Amino acid sequence: MTAQADCIFDQIEKILAAHGATFADVVNIRTYLTDMDRIAEYAAARRPRFASDAMPTSTTVEVSRLFVAGALVEVEVTAVV
Repeated sequence: MTAQADCIFDQIEKILAAHGATFADVVNIRTYLTDMDRIAEYAAARRPRFASDAMPTSTTVEVSRLFVAGALVEVEVTAVV
């Protein structure tokens, strides 16, 4: 879970940078986990990306599976620049 989440956040960081944004510009984050019991592992990857005083609104839900076989987590963000 942590490795997949780190990879996702690395990709999101690159996409944000390509548009002149950073994680500080993220206003909402939606997360889909295949196992809510592993949310602490996901949170460990997410936490360092956001300032504790500027956390975006968020929704996290558990789903039975994701589009990519073997995926444990999917993340979608909305940023305002």
